[in-house]
Amino acid sequence: MSLGFLFAMSLPALVAALFVLAVVERFVRGKKKGTPMSTAGIGELGATFEAGKREEIEFRKEERLLRDDEGDGAPPRSRVDLDGGLAVLNVPAQRQPS
Repeated sequence: MSLGFLFAMSLPALVAALFVLAVVERFVRGKKKGTPMSTAGIGELGATFEAGKREEIEFRKEERLLRDDEGDGAPPRSRVDLDGGLAVLNVPAQRQPS
C-alpha cells in the first residue's frame, strides 16, 4: 500500500469510526443527559470543512455558560400564578434621605 492510499483512507476511516461510535453509544447510553461523544466528534469534523461551523460551536458553548435562569440574580419580589389568576407584587418601602 502506498502512502497516498493510506492518507486518502484516513478521513473515511474517521467518519466510519464516528458512525460506529454513535451506534454503540446510542445503545449503551440510553437516554442520559449531556452531549454524546459521537455528536461532539461529528461537530468538530464538520467544523473542519465548514467555515461558519466553528463560530456556531463556540456560540453554543458560550450560550450554555451565560444562560439566564429566572431564579438567578436578585431575591424574588413578585410571583405570578397564571393558573390561579393571581399576581403578588412586593414593593420595597422607599428610604428617606438622611
